[in-house]
Amino acid sequence: MPLIRQEEIYPVAGTPWAQAVQMVAGTGGVAQYDIVLVNDISSAGSVVPKAVKADSDGTNLHAGIMMIATGKASAGETFLAVPFIVLNNVNSAAAAGSPVYLSDTAGAFTVTEPTGLKIPIIVGTVLVNSATVGAVMLKPGGVTTAGLKKVGKVTFATGDTSKTAALGANFGNGTAFATLAANATNNISVRSAAVAANGTLTVNLSGAPGSGGVDVNYVVYSDLIDAD
Repeated sequence: MPLIRQEEIYPVAGTPWAQAVQMVAGTGGVAQYDIVLVNDISSAGSVVPKAVKADSDGTNLHAGIMMIATGKASAGETFLAVPFIVLNNVNSAAAAGSPVYLSDTAGAFTVTEPTGLKIPIIVGTVLVNSATVGAVMLKPGGVTTAGLKKVGKVTFATGDTSKTAALGANFGNGTAFATLAANATNNISVRSAAVAANGTLTVNLSGAPGSGGVDVNYVVYSDLIDAD
């Protein structure tokens, strides 16, 4: 058996191949360098994990682990994923050291905070500031998706008593708070505000507003737990 000396063991460079995990692509497949969410197994009794593209607003990250795909795969095909990676020649037009966020485009990352996510999902760090030859280090596996918050408003027209707003599945079964943005005619109030499992907020009023309608402001907190 050959002897391996300490000086012959080299540290990981940009891709930790020794930590790669074989996975099966879920619905829609994956592309190279997609951030993927591990949330299933490939088949009953299997120990091979299954993963889909992760996104900040439309994919439920509840209890999922995120990694980076090193190659592309169609649905049902295998690919390798790693816990971190350094990518060059990408759009990272932000100061070095700035956070990289999980995008609301499935599988992608962005240096711009996704709209509406007041506590964004940080998945990496900018290394080089450039829109064309930038560099980032992605490490999504240890982040938390707990505590996401979204704020907004729904507009009730004259005669409306119930309105909905699509928040995204990350907010499914979250906690909602809603208040009238201004005094409404007909002496109405907010009767209820609740978020369904699919992330749809429903706000009900005690009655229909009169002429001019009324805006209702809302704050919704996610019901997610740590992803690591």
